[in-house]
Amino acid sequence: MSRDRRMGALTGIAIILVVLGHLDMNELSVFGLFPYYSFHVQIFLFVSGYFYNEDDEDSIGRYFLRKARRLLLPYYICNLAYGILSTILAGHGFTYCQPITLFNFIIEPWLGGHQYGLNFAAWFVPALFLVEMINILARKLWNSIAGLLCKPGDAENTDLKRKRTTLLNVLAFSAALICGVVTVVLAQTGHVWGYYKTPGRILIMLPMYEFGILYRTVLENYEKRLPDAAALLAAGGIQFIAYIAAYGSLNYSIVWCTSFAGMPMIPFVTAICGTWFWLRIAGLLSDSRIGSFLDNTGRHSFRIMMHHIAVFWVINLVTMLICNAVQPEMVFDADAFKTNINYVYQVRGLYAWRLVYLCVTWAFLTLGTESKCHSRCMIKV
Repeated sequence: MSRDRRMGALTGIAIILVVLGHLDMNELSVFGLFPYYSFHVQIFLFVSGYFYNEDDEDSIGRYFLRKARRLLLPYYICNLAYGILSTILAGHGFTYCQPITLFNFIIEPWLGGHQYGLNFAAWFVPALFLVEMINILARKLWNSIAGLLCKPGDAENTDLKRKRTTLLNVLAFSAALICGVVTVVLAQTGHVWGYYKTPGRILIMLPMYEFGILYRTVLENYEKRLPDAAALLAAGGIQFIAYIAAYGSLNYSIVWCTSFAGMPMIPFVTAICGTWFWLRIAGLLSDSRIGSFLDNTGRHSFRIMMHHIAVFWVINLVTMLICNAVQPEMVFDADAFKTNINYVYQVRGLYAWRLVYLCVTWAFLTLGTESKCHSRCMIKV
């Protein structure tokens, strides 16, 4: 097994964009043309789909257990730790924390995922698990039906099998895209609310997962023939058209199924363009030291996603203690710290101080052993 450094670098870019987004630092948005919330979550779905293995359909039970062990087990272990911490903090006036209950420990992660504040970014993990289960079950059903319609000897026909797989991948992406577009229409008209947000976010996430499979099996060989400059210009050009069509409002919320501007196809266009743009950047950097840095960051993406908000909180706590004990004139907003999970302290109001949060978070969560929980970035050679 050899690590795919290009996909590793792309994953590293995506998790960096997630952290930058939560710090409200837009320096990598390319003058606002590629705002993070228009595609960064979708990159993880694309990468996960890219590494989907059709052989797993031979044993769905084993696939389920493996995914549960890699995703849900570490998620719930962390969720328990954050639930206990949240219970303590709720008693000390932190309004974005709540006491742990059976409901918000077991059920709420599948509904909203923001149950304990300090780990809210990890809402993506249970949602990804559901996407992966829906994908493999749908493909197993399709293949079972197709198997009944096969003629004797078709199973040994390699060329026919390849064509059917290609057709399946095209149809899977098309069906997922249609469901996603319909969901966006329903969200725009106010029909995706309450418990409907859970199936809503899954249907919005599914097209990019299927696109990852389609890209690996059909599109990649053609896309790679395009020069890097042409690919970057094409991605930027299409994105610019979407930017104009949406009046510059390309950001949207997958988790809450809100803020979809313009035509219902735009969120998926921007997801593909943003992923395509940064995929080419990742390819250009993959063999460099920067590429190694990004790849290493990608190895720890699960850990960073799960814990970076908590690291921000610790930085705020330490800063508050220092300000109170050493430099009272350094204004620290204790009320905002307790009521706003996104509060970031800036020395003398200097925006660049946010880099401290970024650097400390990266150092704390990437140094040490590699995370075993992140979806694999490995391919056979």
